[in-house]
Amino acid sequence: MTRQHARPDRNVRRCRALSYLFAVLAVLTAITLVPYLSNSADLVRMRNALLLDKDSAAYAWPAAIPPAGFAVEQSTPNALFRDVVQSNELRVEGDDWATALKIGRHLLAGSTRSGGAIQSNLDDTYRRIVMRGEGYCGDFADVFTGLANSAGVFSRPWAFSFDGFGGHGHIFNEIWDSGRARWAMIDVFSNLYFADEQGQALSAIELHELLKKGATPRLVPVAPEARPGFKYEDKAVEYYRQGLSEWYMWWGNNVFEYDQSPLVRALGNTHRAFEQLGGIAAGVHPRIRILDSEENVSRREDLARLGVRLHALVVFIALALAFALAAKAVSGLSRLRRRQ
Repeated sequence: MTRQHARPDRNVRRCRALSYLFAVLAVLTAITLVPYLSNSADLVRMRNALLLDKDSAAYAWPAAIPPAGFAVEQSTPNALFRDVVQSNELRVEGDDWATALKIGRHLLAGSTRSGGAIQSNLDDTYRRIVMRGEGYCGDFADVFTGLANSAGVFSRPWAFSFDGFGGHGHIFNEIWDSGRARWAMIDVFSNLYFADEQGQALSAIELHELLKKGATPRLVPVAPEARPGFKYEDKAVEYYRQGLSEWYMWWGNNVFEYDQSPLVRALGNTHRAFEQLGGIAAGVHPRIRILDSEENVSRREDLARLGVRLHALVVFIALALAFALAAKAVSGLSRLRRRQ
């Protein structure tokens, strides 16, 4: 064998060795993640770790000036959502809060709210909420955001958990009331919002601060004629209070951009986890920002460490594949040169 031929062979061996090395590192990293595959709550924790933004949840900004990185909806609303807003006259001109209430009452009208996550595209989720009474808090929050976007009302989602930013928790919406130049929270799935003594809807942060002080805010139903989300009001307040240390904001309201993504659509009929991974890969899945506090430092750090492992797994797999392809390419070129 000539020296000229020996060099490509050495390069092939090196590439293969590096490919095997990174493949082993990927396997070892994946083994550490196996315990998180046992239930849906831990799958949500892994998703949140992948999407975790190092910055705290900023909340004191007007809808007209969203902070950098917030995924503002840029896509045209689905035709169904435009038609629903128009045919049901959900938009109240000059009153964003009244519009939000009309949207909430529309989703709750005749709904038994039998529960259960729908985990489907936006159009199907909307139909199953209003026609069958299905849907969990995440389904209601996404559809509310879509209808609010279609009606010209800026909405952002807040969430909280009880298990270290995993899947046991809740999500609700907050709208920007441009007429009053303030945020107002609304929890359509639970058929409630919280108000001050004058009856004005509280913002999410106002609610958080009141609950943190031990106060009991006034609970108001979104749709008085619909079934309440909680039989007893004190149970609703306590539910929110339990999650105080694990509040976080979804850093975007681009539900149509996500729903219309070809990769999300392609993976939507497989498993929810694969669909969301598709959204992350396509860059259309909003990130999350935790509302930092002294009480959640260790849980934030745990989530960040999990995120490092997940990102390392992705890098190791990519490098293993890259060096395997490089070895194949170098080997092919070597054979071609030998024939010549």
